[in-house]
Amino acid sequence: MAATETTLSKKKPFLIGSLIALLTIFSLASFFIQLGNIKKNDSTAVYGVDLIAYYTAAQLIEKGEISDIYSEIKDDFSVVNSGKFFETAKRSGFQGIPTRYVYLPLFLAPLKLLTKFSFCTAANLWLILNLICVITVVSLEWYFTKNLPYPFIRLMFITSLNLCSFPLFYALKLGQTSIIVYLVVCFIYLFTIKNRDLIGGIFLGVIITLKFSPLLFALYFLYRKRYTLIISCILTVVTIFLTSIITYGLPIHKIYWDYLCGLSNLGIAAWSNQSLDAFLLRLFTKSSFLHFSPIKVTTFFSLVKYAITLSVIGMLYLSLRGKPKVNQQRSYPLEFSAITLCLLITPSISWLHYFTLVTLSTILIINFYFPIRSYQAWIVIPFIGISYAMISFHPDQASLIALLGQGLFTKFLISFPFFGTCLIFIINLSLMRIHQTTTLNSYTL
Repeated sequence: MAATETTLSKKKPFLIGSLIALLTIFSLASFFIQLGNIKKNDSTAVYGVDLIAYYTAAQLIEKGEISDIYSEIKDDFSVVNSGKFFETAKRSGFQGIPTRYVYLPLFLAPLKLLTKFSFCTAANLWLILNLICVITVVSLEWYFTKNLPYPFIRLMFITSLNLCSFPLFYALKLGQTSIIVYLVVCFIYLFTIKNRDLIGGIFLGVIITLKFSPLLFALYFLYRKRYTLIISCILTVVTIFLTSIITYGLPIHKIYWDYLCGLSNLGIAAWSNQSLDAFLLRLFTKSSFLHFSPIKVTTFFSLVKYAITLSVIGMLYLSLRGKPKVNQQRSYPLEFSAITLCLLITPSISWLHYFTLVTLSTILIINFYFPIRSYQAWIVIPFIGISYAMISFHPDQASLIALLGQGLFTKFLISFPFFGTCLIFIINLSLMRIHQTTTLNSYTL
C-alpha cells in the first residue's frame, strides 16, 4: 500500500506537468494565431484604435495646437468623429474613428517619438514594446512563485495564463497602455515585497496620475503604515502634475480637469465596460451594448452604485483587520491581490483590457494557497479556474448580441468577466479570513 502511494506521488508532478504542457501548447498556438490576425478589424475592435489617440494628440502638441487634444463629448463616449483631432487622425492614414485622449499632456512627451514614423510603423513598434512588457511580466510572475517547486512547470503555467487571456490580446489589438500598467503593478509588488518602498511609491505615483483608480493602493499602504511609500507616491504625483503644468501651461490642465469631470458625470453600458457601474446600467437601462453612447446617470442610480461600492470596500476592510503584525508578510500576497481585484470592480469605467491584472491576482492566490493541504487546494483551485475562464475566454460580442438580442440573458452573459472577477475576489477574501483565523488561533496558542 505504501509503495503504491509512493508511486502515485511520484507520478503526480508528471501528470500535472503533462496537463500544463498541453495547456501551454494550446495557449501558444491560440495566441500566435490571434497575433497573426491582429490587424484584421472587426465590429468590436479596430487595430490601434486607442494608439491613434496618443499618436494624434502627440502630433497636435508638436504643432502647438494643444487646446485640441481634449475633444468635446457629444453623441459618443469614447470616440472623436469631428473636429481637428478627427481630421489629424485621418491625415495619419487611420481608417477608423479615433478614440479620445484622456491622460495628462505630460505623458505625450515620450509618445512624440512615435510621430517620427508613419502610423503603421508606429503601431508595429508599439506592439513590439507591449510584447516585451508581456515577456517581462511573465518573468516577474515566475520570480514571485520561486518558493514553489518545478520551475519549468511554473513557467509554462504562468505563460499559459497570460497568453490565453482575451483582455491581454484585446489590449494589444487596441494599442492600449493597460499592459504597461500591468507591468508597473508587478513592479510595485516586487519592490514592496523587497521593502524598497521608495521605488515602489514612485511607480505607484506614476500609474495614479495615469489612471487614478490605483489610488486604492495608496489607501491600503497608508492603512498598513508604509509611510515611506506614501510620501514617495505623493511627491511623484505632485512632481508629475507640476512638470506638466510648467511644460504645457495651466489653461490646458483646466480643460483636462473639466474634461475628466464631464466624463465622470456620464455612464456607459457598452459590452467592454466591465465595472459594477456598467453592469447596473446594462441591467436597468435600454442602451445598446455595441454603442458607446453616454448615459446621464440619475441620483438614485448613483446612490445604489455607491452603496454597493462601499459594501465591497467594507468587506475588503473587514478582511484586512485584525491580522497579527508578525504574520502580515505572509498574508501580503492575498492583500495585494484583493486590492488589485477591488480596483477593477469599483470604478465607474473598467474596460475589459484592464482585466489583464486578474492574471497577477490569480497567480498570487495560487502561489499562496498551493503549499497548504492538498484536499483544500483541489476544492479552491477549480473555482479559481472557472472564474478565470469567465474572464479570459471571450466570444465575439457582436455575433453574440446579434444571435441572442439584448435581453436579460445577454446582459448577464456579456458581464461574465465582471462576475468572474467578483468570484475571484470573494475567494480571495475567504482565503484571507481563513488565514486570519488560523493565524490568530496559532498566535493564541
